[in-house]
Amino acid sequence: MLFATALLPAKGQTADTLKAANLRNVDIVAPRLRGKLRANALGQITLNLDFLNDMPKLFGNADPLRYAQSLPNVQTNGELDAGLHIEGCDNAHNEMSLNGVPVHNAAHLLGIFSVFNASHYAQMRFSPTAVSAGHANRLGGFVDLCSPDTIAHKLGGEGSIGLISSQATLRVPINGQMELTLSGRSAYINLLYHRLLNMNEMALKYGFYDANVTWTYRPDDNNMLRIDYYSGQDDGELNEKISVYKGKMKWANHLGALHWTRRMGRTTLQQTAYLSAYGNDFYTGFENTHLRLPSSITDWGYKAHLSFAPLSLHAAVVYHRLQLQSPEVSGDRQYINPAPQRQRTLETSLGADMALPLAEQLKLTGGLRATIYRSPDATFYGLDPLLHLVWQSPVGAFLVSGAIKRQYLFRTGFSSLNLPSEFWLSSSAVHRPQRAINLSANYRTALFKGAFQLTAGVYHKWLYHQQEYVSTPFEVIFNPSDNVSKHLVEGQGRNYGAHVMLEKRSGYLTGWVSYAWGRAQRHYPGTALLGEYPASHERVHELNAVAAYQLSPRWRLAATLVWASGTPFTAPENFYILDGNLVSQFGPHNGARLSTYVRLDLSANYLLYSRNGREHGLNLSVYNANMRRNDLFWRIRIDGDGYSYRPLSFMPQQMPFLPSISYFFKF
Repeated sequence: MLFATALLPAKGQTADTLKAANLRNVDIVAPRLRGKLRANALGQITLNLDFLNDMPKLFGNADPLRYAQSLPNVQTNGELDAGLHIEGCDNAHNEMSLNGVPVHNAAHLLGIFSVFNASHYAQMRFSPTAVSAGHANRLGGFVDLCSPDTIAHKLGGEGSIGLISSQATLRVPINGQMELTLSGRSAYINLLYHRLLNMNEMALKYGFYDANVTWTYRPDDNNMLRIDYYSGQDDGELNEKISVYKGKMKWANHLGALHWTRRMGRTTLQQTAYLSAYGNDFYTGFENTHLRLPSSITDWGYKAHLSFAPLSLHAAVVYHRLQLQSPEVSGDRQYINPAPQRQRTLETSLGADMALPLAEQLKLTGGLRATIYRSPDATFYGLDPLLHLVWQSPVGAFLVSGAIKRQYLFRTGFSSLNLPSEFWLSSSAVHRPQRAINLSANYRTALFKGAFQLTAGVYHKWLYHQQEYVSTPFEVIFNPSDNVSKHLVEGQGRNYGAHVMLEKRSGYLTGWVSYAWGRAQRHYPGTALLGEYPASHERVHELNAVAAYQLSPRWRLAATLVWASGTPFTAPENFYILDGNLVSQFGPHNGARLSTYVRLDLSANYLLYSRNGREHGLNLSVYNANMRRNDLFWRIRIDGDGYSYRPLSFMPQQMPFLPSISYFFKF
């Protein structure tokens, strides 16, 4: 919402004159307010992905999720953390989707790229919490990438060719009523950086690909059919040169969907039938012992949304088929591997939203979502309300929200980084559905005639039935079991914090600066994890800055800066070697922290040619231009008769920054 329009004076006029005045206001104001972030009254942010052309491009790509991480209520990830942590929640608490179809792992390259190819989509919608009863049963926020609703009138496309990755998108109009959009992307980081990707005697090999196909058909102004297909796969390998340790990772997403949207006057019906599948395979080997941890999840779903203002109705049914992480151990000794565990569940939900104006500038929006969840050994019933109170005051917009949410699917694993060692499992008689109570208050106003926008907010979440994985890979190797519950503990949590953001929306220099303070506390009574401790992704303080500058018609400069507190980890208090084996005694759980995370990324676009919607040029980017070796984690290492304990950095030893150049084009 453009809040500057709320500051314009209103005068009594006839109906025809009023329409003309509104059109003149749009013509005058819209070109000035070129803010990259558009928010509606309920706080849902829409990012027009065309603006990513002016934003920093890492390795030639401007990934929309990286800019979601720079928002004040989203925590920044370090390298090798592929999660998106919103208002202190775990990454698995978020609803991640492509055109409304769930994606169970949205990360490529261990979080540096997402599965969202921005050139294939028109917009990204983001909210730190559910704004409608039509959202999926998740405790956290949601991110959805949306395809354009319009049909292209002529052949068009765009792409980039770089040293690390390349991508291309082609839009093909057919008969004026249909459009076929094809996109592909691939990474080949080891071709250039294979000698540099050595993290303290550890060598990384990595590659990924993804492909999108969208067919859109608009027979008339009131109907639209769309078929979506997505496929993506990652392959990674991590080898330690001195020891015989090896690790391999492979994960893949596949989805297909059929969408139908029909408009009948003021009524809109949206229906989607879909299939979404995700699988991973994690392998680790040490000396003569080998461990594989395959797992997968597949969803068959249908959902519908019927809107006729001020009422909206929602329905969804999803059949889940899960294969839990099943250890497969082999080696010199005899191992008895448990049979794979599989779960089949059915999730059915009905919901409704209604907006009620209480006064001229005061509106109450309420929603209710009812769910029946059937697992093999239990049935759960949930009733989740939500309320939003919006006051459009003369000094800005105030929003107060409250909601109760439940989540029936969990993701867990010993990495806690959304890596392929994590897996999905269902609520059951042993593991009750997770539940959250959310309260938040937000304020937004336009400054200096809309040239700036100020946003501030506070939040508090109470979390129940949280699951945490407490076993290690070595415990899985030497004591494999088909009982997943023995590796999990259940407890509660609290997330609370405050944030502020200032966005510059016009001029040659645009972007935003945000600061957030937040805590994510967890408590697991009756377990070895005593007391209350911070979640492994908690960053108490975080400052983000995003800037884009139009230096000249040919040069566009951009930069991102993040300064954030280090994340918690469990440090050993004592360790010693006994009979050739390393014995460790650990301190309080998550009682230590990594060093402060600071990273500056720079990017520059040079246009070689730009005319009539056609352009091509060069992109230069530098990842970690400040050359700081941020900690990944601390590692105990044995060197002959001695040992050391020091942090491990992601950046190559020979080069503490990663430069890249790419050629981009658009027609």
